[in-house]
Order: sequence, then C-alpha cells, then structure tokens
Amino acid sequence: MTRKLGKSVIFSVIALIAIFAVNFFLPRLMPGDPLANLVGADESTMSKEEYDALYKEMGLDQPLGKQFGTYVKNLFKGEWGYSYHQGRDVSEVIAEKIPRTLQITLPAWILSALLAYWLGLAAGYKKSRIADVGLSSAMVLVDAVPTFLMAIMLLILFAFEWKILPSGALNSVGGGGLLDRLEHLVLPVLTLTLASTPKKFLLVRNQAAGVAETKYIAYARAKGLSGARVKNEHVFPNISAPFISMLGTSFGHMIAGSIVVEKVFSIDGVGMLVNRAIFDKDFPMLQGALLVIALSVILSNFIADAISVFADPSQRRKS
Repeated sequence: MTRKLGKSVIFSVIALIAIFAVNFFLPRLMPGDPLANLVGADESTMSKEEYDALYKEMGLDQPLGKQFGTYVKNLFKGEWGYSYHQGRDVSEVIAEKIPRTLQITLPAWILSALLAYWLGLAAGYKKSRIADVGLSSAMVLVDAVPTFLMAIMLLILFAFEWKILPSGALNSVGGGGLLDRLEHLVLPVLTLTLASTPKKFLLVRNQAAGVAETKYIAYARAKGLSGARVKNEHVFPNISAPFISMLGTSFGHMIAGSIVVEKVFSIDGVGMLVNRAIFDKDFPMLQGALLVIALSVILSNFIADAISVFADPSQRRKS
C-alpha cells in the first residue's frame, strides 16, 4: 500500500515539474519576440524606452534558469502573471471562471459515475445477454461520437428543432432564478455525461463479469444473501479500485473537455478562457488556464489513487 502511494506521489511531482517547464518555456522558445508572445506587445507598438523597461520588468534579460526559478516561485505565491489583453491579473480572472466550469463538470461527473456503475452491473453481473449486448453496443456507439459533434447534435435537436431547452450560456438575458440556471445546465451537463460514461461502463461491466464467476460470489449466493447484499458487500469492494481510479482520471479529462463544451454552449468558464486566450494570443492567460486544467488532472488522479488503495481489499490484506 505504502509503495503504491509513494509511486503516485513521485509521478505527481514529476508531472507537475514537467507542466511547469512546458508552460514556462513554450512562449519563450517560440519563433518571434518572447515579449510579444507574453504580453502581445513589441517594438512596433511602443517606444524603445518602454520596450526595454518592460523587457527588464518581465525578467527576460535574465538567464532562462533564473527566469524559471522566479516563475515557479511566483506560482506558489499566487502571482500567475498579468493579462495585458484583459488588463487584469491572471489568477483573478481564473478564480472567477472556475465556479462556472465546475457547475457543468461536477454534475456530469457524478451522473456518469452512477450511470456507469448501475448499467455496468446490469450488463456484466446479472448475465442477461439482451442487456449485455444492448447496453454494450449502445455505449460503444456513443463513445465513437466526438464530444464536439455530440454537443452540436444535442444543441440542434433540443434548442433549435424542438425548442425545449436554451441554446447556451448559464442564464437568460437579464438574469434568472434557479430554474432558469438548471435549464441552461441541462445540455452541457448531458454532453459531458454522455461523453464520459461509456469507458466507465465498459470497465464496470468487464470487472463485474469477472467477479461474478468467482467462487466466493457463488458461496455468498449459496448462503442465501440477497442480490443487493452480494453486490454491495462482495462485488463492489472487488471492482472499486479500478473504478475509483478511472473516476479520478475522468474528472481531470472532463475539465479539459470543457474547452469544447463551453465553446459550443457559450459558457464563460475556464474552457472558454482557453479558447479566447488562443484567439487573442494572450499567453499569460493561456498559461494560467492550461495550468489549472493540468493541475486538476494531476490532483484528481492522485486522490483517486489514494482512495483506490484503501478501497482495494487485496491492498488492505498486503498492508
């Protein structure tokens, strides 16, 4: 148990350092003026004196190694840079956008986990060939549809053809109450839920099918335990470790997937921030937004690994 957690910590630290390095070196090593890449300004848009002063203020006259050390130190101090396009601190803008992104990712994450678990057990554990073939085929088909295309299809059907749901944003023009917000969340949450459920379903289905063949499950049934008790006390503990691990991975991927979903549904969250920063060539904002997405992937994976170690009966026996 300790060894597995240790490996997870080492992997997380290495991934974190790699992300810091990529985020730092990308705008500095790209073709062109590094100052222009970082702030969108160069010698053609300001005087030489202003250019030299800003170049020094950004620390670009220092060796790259020293610049990287300063960059990492500032990150831990909460100083993520300044967006000259928006005229605001990067961390301040991102802090505003994160709650909006979480409003679509958290519900989708929970719904996809519940759907995958229930449907996966129905297909794999109950050994109903009709349910297995039907559900597995449906999930494979859904998984084959790109998230962007799925979002467009749902938007066309529910917002433009049937006109039963709003087409985008988190509120109607002029604001709205809780019901209005929930109506606006349906399509983006549904898109992310459908996009992330199939892989979890297939994992649960395959794990449950394998567990159902074991002797201790047959013994539990022979003792007269109810189906619910067998699933809760014997099946779930033995499929929980890989399932929880996938849940952690999927949460980080879902945050990354918000880049597409927020663009389609015009939600002004972290994903939309990435799209806008790319269009504006706002590198400080792009660096900050991508850092948040990468950190969410690393953190969710580490938390899932830690939980799965304690949830896995075989790991507990080893400890």
